Amino acid sequence: MLRRLLTLLICLFCVLPAAAGTVLRVGNGPDSESLDPHRAVGAGDSRILTALFEGLLTPDAAGRMVPGAAERWSVSDDGLTYTFTLRADGRWSDGTPVTAADFVWSWRRAVDPATRPLFADFLYPVLNAEEIAAGKLPPDRLGVTALDDHVFQVRLKAPKPNFTDYLYHRATYPVHRPSLEKHGVGFARAGNLVSNGAYMLIEQVPQSHVTVARNPHFHSAASVAYETVRFYTTEDSQAELRRFRAGELDITETVPSGQIEWVRENLPDDLHLAPRAGINFIAPNMRNEPWKSNRALRLALSLAIDREGIARRVLRDGEPAFTFVPLGLPDYVPAIPPQAGWSQEARDALARTLFKEAGYGPERPLTVNLLYATREANKQIAVAIAARWQSVLGVRTVLENQESKVVLSRMRDGSYPDLLLREWFWVFPEKYLEIMRSREQRNGNGYQNPAFDAAMETADRAVSRDDFAQALQRAEDIVLADAALMPVTFATSRHLVSPRVGGWVDNLRDSHPVRHLAPQ
Repeated sequence: MLRRLLTLLICLFCVLPAAAGTVLRVGNGPDSESLDPHRAVGAGDSRILTALFEGLLTPDAAGRMVPGAAERWSVSDDGLTYTFTLRADGRWSDGTPVTAADFVWSWRRAVDPATRPLFADFLYPVLNAEEIAAGKLPPDRLGVTALDDHVFQVRLKAPKPNFTDYLYHRATYPVHRPSLEKHGVGFARAGNLVSNGAYMLIEQVPQSHVTVARNPHFHSAASVAYETVRFYTTEDSQAELRRFRAGELDITETVPSGQIEWVRENLPDDLHLAPRAGINFIAPNMRNEPWKSNRALRLALSLAIDREGIARRVLRDGEPAFTFVPLGLPDYVPAIPPQAGWSQEARDALARTLFKEAGYGPERPLTVNLLYATREANKQIAVAIAARWQSVLGVRTVLENQESKVVLSRMRDGSYPDLLLREWFWVFPEKYLEIMRSREQRNGNGYQNPAFDAAMETADRAVSRDDFAQALQRAEDIVLADAALMPVTFATSRHLVSPRVGGWVDNLRDSHPVRHLAPQ
């Protein structure tokens, strides 16, 4: 009873007006679904969890990986064993120490099928993780060990040169075992959640906001500027813009596509448009004909897409994409195809030649179905592509839009007939290419090429980052030459940030941990 009363008093305090500069108000998109690190799925939940928890490594203000719960680490010569030394001053928000045993228990939970984890694959490089997630081995067979209270050792099943880059993700966060065992599924609620990050959870109001307060036990609490952060539910981007203009928000989750030009003219100092690691692309259903065997057709349609026009004139804030892996990711240079340097007229000319080679033309017209998830930007892209295919090749396109979860289901069961407009966001080059492996069941499009699979297997065995990147470049070159997918535009992050907020750094991850922001 006393604990509930204390929580209520804290919550009442949080909704009262606070001194200027002590509260940061963040537009966070759709309502929070879960604050269980191993079960959360949405980008908005991820932003909150980054405030509440800290992994072994953590992003700095620019999205670079720096020491987090671990102050240092070493890697064995064979690339299979990682040894992490935890901070001596690491504490949970209840003041108890964060230990190596906490990470052992948490990582086992993160791959245990009983948890129903949503991102267990982030730990698949660890010995036995994939077999545990499939129910073939018990969780205690995971390749993790607590050598003592502050030394956490991880054994991989094969070298993974960029393994430490994965350790920012919520799937790798430690979870407080005593509170979970006490509260069960309710452990991730305000009043129950014990976390190890810069902030602690104090309030959740469905369809309104989540409030976090500075954690006095955090190892770097003195450098955390904002006492309180409120993450507001902002599902309507137009309403979010109005709230920002009214001074009710300091940061927006996005900017409406149709308002970009107005914002550029009227709020230029607040607008942040920056490249983001992600891509919009078209996936032909390679399980079906003519897509399965007609490379000339796939390439003709890809060449006829006016990527510059879509990026500059349709979306007004995008970047044309000729590679599958975005530019600028750490330690990787994408395989850029020759046609990236051509004029659109030259691409159109080759597209017409290939379309004829593929067996189509006025005497044998082609009609295709293009499926996309209901969203303004997706509709704009789909309409622009359909218009190009009609004008350049005479192709009739039937546009079909459905809600995101339906499109996702049809993608995974392969039930879309022809083409699917998709988006994909990762900061790891291999995460783009892995969905094209012939073994891929969840996110692939049925592409099968032994040469591509062999290049990816070479990447799997690489010990150095250079060898890893070279193998991925070969794989990307193969998949682009096959036109097994059609890149359209790279992603862009869009935010409005009040000039009262300092410390914001645009970056490819679109990662902006609130612990690095400060009033100014």
